[in-house]
Amino acid sequence: MEKTVKINHMAIISFVSGLIVIALLDFGMVWQSFPVSLTYTNTIRAIMRLSVSVQYLYGPVALLTGILALKQIQKKDGVEKGKRFAWIGIVLGVDYILFGLLVFIIFSAQLLT
Repeated sequence: MEKTVKINHMAIISFVSGLIVIALLDFGMVWQSFPVSLTYTNTIRAIMRLSVSVQYLYGPVALLTGILALKQIQKKDGVEKGKRFAWIGIVLGVDYILFGLLVFIIFSAQLLT
């Protein structure tokens, strides 16, 4: 009888959070490029504001859950898999955090000049 190996749940959360970060980042850029003259219903406007404001949570979530997943996978030697999912989540989370810091530095420098 074959031994079934399951995927670590934290690795899946990390991976999905990383994908959400990228999707919301793209959505935020598209939302910012819409002409101001367009009128939206209150529901659409609320959804757009909520998604753009919540996106700042997903980068750290992807990073932290990815690190926790790697530790759990290492402890359960061979029982769980999902290192690739965890690493992808970590990379996407770190990229998003570094991108946010870069944008913050650029806009701060522009405000000071």
